[in-house]
Amino acid sequence: MSALPTKANLAASTNIIVPGSGFKIVSGMPKTISKTADSGKQITSHFCGDCGSTLFRDGPSFGDNKVIKAGIMDDVNALEDAKPAVELFVGRKASWVLDVPGAKKVNGMP
Repeated sequence: MSALPTKANLAASTNIIVPGSGFKIVSGMPKTISKTADSGKQITSHFCGDCGSTLFRDGPSFGDNKVIKAGIMDDVNALEDAKPAVELFVGRKASWVLDVPGAKKVNGMP
């Protein structure tokens, strides 16, 4: 087994992209880890130092935006209000995972 599983998020990772100007951490200070993504650009994951859950990501591919893990949001209606616009890494998804109607398909990270 490799040090980092390559298919850990195979089925889905639901994220909401928000402008950095509208983003605020309300308590605590996340820990971070940065790596070079498939695109060759740096990506930084911010995570809870207590439980290890990923909270959000940022990096040059996203401009000033923050890519927030939808499950951490206080607003329970956030997923209802956000229609998926893009599916990433479509070449890696399992055959039983359905396409999201109307979403742009990208094989990798832009």
